[in-house]
Amino acid sequence: MKPLPVETLEPILQRFGVVFAVFARVEGQVLLQWGDPAPIPVLDENAFVGATRDMARVYRSLDRMLLPQMDVQGEHLGIRSKVGEKVVYALFFETRRFESASPVERLRTEYSFCKSLSNAVDTVLQGWLAAR
Repeated sequence: MKPLPVETLEPILQRFGVVFAVFARVEGQVLLQWGDPAPIPVLDENAFVGATRDMARVYRSLDRMLLPQMDVQGEHLGIRSKVGEKVVYALFFETRRFESASPVERLRTEYSFCKSLSNAVDTVLQGWLAAR
């Protein structure tokens, strides 16, 4: 099996400020881990407080509309997506970049960022899957 195109993915992950990324087959076999998972806390809904808990609730309520799926994990936001029913990935980055005047504006900014990031990664992975 041809390895994932790290040389193409890495500049995208760096440009978007991704801290940690995992790419795997749908069956669970990890294809690539990139970055450092240490700063990413294990998801614990009981640790959510105030606005963070509200934001997590908003993301979950929008789950059916949002591709990719987004989760707040401490100071980090994670997005998960599936490409071509073959590869799944999770990307984590700091949320501090999204300071804004209102929660609605912040959600809009985060969603736009996540959509751009996932589109860039999806394009690389779709090319990789097509070449296999």
